Amino acid sequence: MQRILVRTDDFQLAYRIMQILRTRKINVEQYSLSQPLPKKDSIWIGSVDEVAENLADGRPIAAELDSIDIAIEAAIFALKGSSKTHRFTLGIDTGPRPGLAWFTDGILIDTKQTESVEECIEMIESLIENHDFEHLLIRMGKGSPSHRNRLVNAMLHRGYVVELVNERKTSSGLSRNQHGVSAIRIATLAGERVWEAFDLQPTEGEIREIQRRSRIKSQGRITISSDLAKKVVIGELTLAEAIEQFI
Repeated sequence: MQRILVRTDDFQLAYRIMQILRTRKINVEQYSLSQPLPKKDSIWIGSVDEVAENLADGRPIAAELDSIDIAIEAAIFALKGSSKTHRFTLGIDTGPRPGLAWFTDGILIDTKQTESVEECIEMIESLIENHDFEHLLIRMGKGSPSHRNRLVNAMLHRGYVVELVNERKTSSGLSRNQHGVSAIRIATLAGERVWEAFDLQPTEGEIREIQRRSRIKSQGRITISSDLAKKVVIGELTLAEAIEQFI
């Protein structure tokens, strides 16, 4: 009989999950990360970092102490073995190089570091087109307002359900480049639903950063105007297009 495995070295997390699952009379067993899974498709719950480091093992579900109920519901749904995905969830760590993580019914499928907001949007579209699901949920971190707002507006324009998650809860203890792990955490935490598009108002710092990047990309030959830099920040132009217009 298929069962849920609690496979984590986080004692507090393991204790809470085991306690809840047993109260609900769910068949559960505790494993250490060093133990091999009993089956290739075993469903197991671990911490965000443990799941991110063991993506190829079975069917992993990431859990945080603040979102245990979400992980448990995902594990129970996976245990039922539905042939079609009920909920497809995307977590996005917003910024100039957004991180992506995607889940089918709570099972982490993969993560990806994208190089720009435009690439992130293209990746999201590709994932959605290539997955069969009943409901879509996109969760984003609240950080980096201009990049976040561009992503939110693009998703709302396509009619997708978007939630914003408190970014401070997702980046504790992480290096600046672990965007994929932050995206996993974002996807596992309930957020606040976004109903209306945001106004795109770049900060002076963001405009100066685009101008700095224009100097680097043009090998020091030019610095684009603040007006063109603003258009790059809000997504009306790519940096390459802005440089071409300035020359």
